[in-house]
Formats: sequence, structure tokens, C-alpha cells
Amino acid sequence: MNKDITQWARTCLPCQRAKIHRHVKLNPEKIAIPDERFKQIHLDLIGPLPLTNNFRYCLTMVDRYTRWPEAAPLTEATAEAVAEAFYTTWISRFGAPQIITTDQGTQFESELFRILTHLIGCKRTRTSPYHPASNGMLERWHRTLKTALSCHLQNDRDWTTSLPTVLLGLRTVFKDDLKCSTAELLYGTTLKIPGEFFEDT
Repeated sequence: MNKDITQWARTCLPCQRAKIHRHVKLNPEKIAIPDERFKQIHLDLIGPLPLTNNFRYCLTMVDRYTRWPEAAPLTEATAEAVAEAFYTTWISRFGAPQIITTDQGTQFESELFRILTHLIGCKRTRTSPYHPASNGMLERWHRTLKTALSCHLQNDRDWTTSLPTVLLGLRTVFKDDLKCSTAELLYGTTLKIPGEFFEDT
């Protein structure tokens, strides 16, 4: 009888339509660490965030080798806004990377972004759908960034005002696995943070 029920359910069209289809889970592709800084960067968007100074989104950029982070507030999450922020915040400071890794967001799949990556001569790789872990470094950094911003927001400061201080902290914090900070990997020395300007009296 069980065999008959199973066979009937497999051939019943309404049963098949009502069935919950799960996405096939594949192991996320491991992204190799490049052999030099600024060779490969990760881009992503976070938001919507609390509206502050007309900004609601944030473009995040992290160098795969040094883990140096940049973040640019955006008023809108359009391909144009993302492309402009990427150029002014990253390319104008560090040059064009060889590889850009993004998720499959509409901004990164746009024709404008395709043209931009072609013009600067870089290859684009995409993370696996349904597997944020394939871009785990950036996902972890997002959690850290949001937590740090939340701490500052509790002090009645808007997130765009807090962002430079939060970035300074994240760039100078010691990382156990790197045995240094991201700032040390980038500049070859530690950065003085504002608290170090004051001597104990």
C-alpha cells in the first residue's frame, strides 16, 4: 500500500505543484588567497540602513590579501551609484584590481558594471548563489562593521559620521590569523589611533 501511495503522489500534478522544492546545496567554491595586495577585492552592498544625511546604503570593498576595508555611503543602491563609489573610493586610491569578486546582485550584473570592469581590465568572479559562505571573509566583515556601527549609534551618532572612526578601528585591530593588523600589512607599520595622542598624566 505504501508503494501505491508513493507512486500516486509522484504522478499527481497538484501534489507536485504543492511540493516544497529546495535548492540543491553545493559546497561553496573556495577562493584562493592572492599573492599580492590589491590584486583581488571583494565588493558588496549592505542596507537599507537607517536613513542618515540622505544615505541608506553602503558599498563595502575589502582587499583579499591584506583585508584592508573601505566603505562608501550611498543614497541609492543603483548600478550608477555603485560604479561611481567604487571608482572614487577604491580605484582612485589603489588602482584597478585584477579580479573583482561580487555576489549576483543586480548592480553588479548590470551592463554598466560590465563595461566598467572591461574598461579597467579586470576579471569578475561571482560567489555561489545560496552560499554566502563562499564569500565568508566579506560576510564576517559585514557583521563586524554592523556591530561597530550599532555601538556608535547608541551614542546618538549617525552611522555616516561614525563610519570613518569605525573603519580606523577595524583597520588597526590585531588579527590573530594574520599576526598583525590590516594597516600593518598595507603600510608596514602600525597606525596611531586618536587615544594614543594623549599621554597619561
